[in-house]
Amino acid sequence: MNDRFNYTASKLSDQELEERIENRQKYLPETIEASMAELQNRDVVFSDEELKVINEDLAAQRENALAPNIGYGVFNNKYKHNIVEDTDAPYFYSKRAIYVFTILFSVVFGSVMLAINCQKIKNKAGVIWAIVFGITFMTVQVLITQALNSSSYSAPAYLFGLAAAAIIESVLWPRFIGNSTFYRARPIWVPLIIGVLVSALIVWAMVAGGQQ
Repeated sequence: MNDRFNYTASKLSDQELEERIENRQKYLPETIEASMAELQNRDVVFSDEELKVINEDLAAQRENALAPNIGYGVFNNKYKHNIVEDTDAPYFYSKRAIYVFTILFSVVFGSVMLAINCQKIKNKAGVIWAIVFGITFMTVQVLITQALNSSSYSAPAYLFGLAAAAIIESVLWPRFIGNSTFYRARPIWVPLIIGVLVSALIVWAMVAGGQQ
């Protein structure tokens, strides 16, 4: 067991440790295991039935996180099994948030959000690959869109967004974050405001350009 979890548990009161165990679905399995171990070190006795139920719940939590996807994209709710409220868990933009932002605001948004997640766990390779993927995909997207000479940019843009979102969800996230990783969901207000402002500027530029 990670010494960090043991150290944190050792600083908490019996009541705080018991609260964590009672609301274990909100915490990392490692947090609950450390809390149980600390209470036992303090001569708190768990019955065989209590230990069985707690261990079964922790096993189910881990199994749910590792379970295969049910549905795709916005119809895939599996990501909820990985979200906890534990302050020891990394602070990530959720897989659902990245998927939606990639479709609505382009691969650049999705790749940057993924890179920020990777930076939180000090995965330098993940940061680099997320950025490289975003730049490369956007370059290819622009070249193909120009070659098609499409009169409507939005339709191909959303199709490219769907493709990029699928790659991030099924390839980059599992490789650099891990499908079994538990995390706290980070608010999306900052990227949402930036996305809306950028989209508004693009629309304004298109309208202004069309009037000239």
